[in-house]
Amino acid sequence: MTANFDDPAILARARRSLMWDDHGVLRRAWHNHRHVGGQMWRGNQPDPERIAWLAGQGFRTILNLRGVQPGRAYYDLEHWAAKKHGLTVIDLGWGSREAPYVERIERLTEVFNTIKYPAFMHCKSGSDRAGIVAVMYLILHEGKPVEEAVSHLSLRYGHVKHGKTGMLDHFFQLYLDRNAQEPIDFLTWVRTEYDRQACHDGFMASWWGSILTERLLRRE
Repeated sequence: MTANFDDPAILARARRSLMWDDHGVLRRAWHNHRHVGGQMWRGNQPDPERIAWLAGQGFRTILNLRGVQPGRAYYDLEHWAAKKHGLTVIDLGWGSREAPYVERIERLTEVFNTIKYPAFMHCKSGSDRAGIVAVMYLILHEGKPVEEAVSHLSLRYGHVKHGKTGMLDHFFQLYLDRNAQEPIDFLTWVRTEYDRQACHDGFMASWWGSILTERLLRRE
């Protein structure tokens, strides 16, 4: 992190960018903060005040699903505030419109098994990337069946399966269809049978769903 937030002017400029450029003003009232299972929670991009609140609630780890973005106000402020309040931030890049990469799923198994809990995961809106990683947490760490875990990809959290973000639902449906033919463990399927390119090529969003997610909601 290169930003010097000891300078009040730099800090104020970063906060303005977080509020307006990153739509943080919309998140002041709606945090999309929900319990996933075990000691994991999910939500949208936290501002410094929410990070202070998380620390006060005893949280120890933040999973940033927006990836490594130094120089972006939301990213620098998050790392600054987390360090200030004694939380660990782990940057994990996930996409909301792409078929999942096997190596990213494998990385999650390591992260879930080694981080300090309670933990909080977030993307920008807390709807899509937080949704798929919440599903992965329940499957990989809590041992929940996929049929149950996929409830974390729903309109209740702001996820729209009919737009391009429906790629995430399509991925899990491929597994459910395969498992219905002959039972196979999810991670075994990922490691031995999952074809990422075929998953990508096999999904088509509806026109109205794409308008909703890309033009109206403007999902990241």
